[in-house]
Amino acid sequence: MPPRLSHSLSSPERRAIAYFVRMADVLSVPRSIAQIYGLLYISAQPLRFSDIETRLSLSKGSVSEGLGFLKENGMVLSSRAKGSRAETWTVAPSLAAAIVDLLRRRLQPALEQTTPELRALRDDAAAAGLPADVQERLSRLSRWNDRALELLPLLLMRPPS
Repeated sequence: MPPRLSHSLSSPERRAIAYFVRMADVLSVPRSIAQIYGLLYISAQPLRFSDIETRLSLSKGSVSEGLGFLKENGMVLSSRAKGSRAETWTVAPSLAAAIVDLLRRRLQPALEQTTPELRALRDDAAAAGLPADVQERLSRLSRWNDRALELLPLLLMRPPS
């Protein structure tokens, strides 16, 4: 389903948003979060919450959740002008660093948590007498998981700013 975007978006804004929506799909990140990030990424000026809500035709809840996710993952920054109560939002200086941090926080714990589960699965398969080819497939999966954990720190090194 194509994103429901406001007609007030420029062509570059629409294209930036489409790019980040496509990339977010790969990471199973909700479309609304990618839309918010795309709009902020292409924006020359920080945007207020209400600007994001209106320009993207998103609900207050979606914008709030999206900005929370992006801020928690170091992808956006919020600020207030001196003497103003209005909070504005902009992208963090390094997209690469934010993506690496996001992957590190999501992928590494998942691999670590599945390590004992894979070993138990491999042991259960042997105890249940599953065919040798299935047991070998499970052993390869377990080895892949272990190698991924070894290589992850190298693959996810924080890029230079």
